[in-house]
Amino acid sequence: MKKMHLHLGDVISKKGFTLVEILVVIVIVAIVGTIMVVIFSNTLRGSNKSQILSIIKQNGQSVLENMDKTIRGADNLLCPTGTDPDVTIVTVKNGIYTRYRIVPASDTSADDKVPKDCIESEKSKNGCIVQDHPEKQIIDEVTGELETDAVFIDSVCSSDDPMPRSGSDDAANILTDTNVQTGVLIGSGFFTVSKPFGFKAIVTINFVLKPGVSAPQVIASQIDPQTYQTTIELR
Repeated sequence: MKKMHLHLGDVISKKGFTLVEILVVIVIVAIVGTIMVVIFSNTLRGSNKSQILSIIKQNGQSVLENMDKTIRGADNLLCPTGTDPDVTIVTVKNGIYTRYRIVPASDTSADDKVPKDCIESEKSKNGCIVQDHPEKQIIDEVTGELETDAVFIDSVCSSDDPMPRSGSDDAANILTDTNVQTGVLIGSGFFTVSKPFGFKAIVTINFVLKPGVSAPQVIASQIDPQTYQTTIELR
């Protein structure tokens, strides 16, 4: 009987696990789990980074295509008139004026000059690249007299002129994604114009896009600012 008990005890001890073995298993499982979490996190982060870069690229190319089509086919260019960079450009085609303005996220002075989706002094916003079709304003309600060409050009070419203009029935068209998490932030931008002798005006467009102001910092910090630039000659 005693021999039988000893035999059964030996069997149980052989089939069981020691504390050391259990701890080893736990450590291995923990290590494997940690590795899997790291791999999953890196994969997810890489996927999110690719998505943000794709959105930035889509916005940048879309803006350039829009501007290229309008500027290249314009009859005339109202501004910029000098060689200094400017954030506003105005063209005219068949009597219809088209204006573009680059509004960096840091330009809080544009708070009341562009749609609230672009800039709002009390909230962090992305800024935007915006387009409208300004028209001459009536300066005499009785006679219907409109502002002169000189006054109109001086006004619409100023970054202080609202988009859309006061009294306009047309809304300004925001060309960039203003969503603070999934959209794009306008880092900077400008237009320059050169007029070589004997040639039409040549416009250079340059702007910098970044991840949205509220995009996850751990991902945004891995994405370099993306510069978009092109040169357009009026036909």
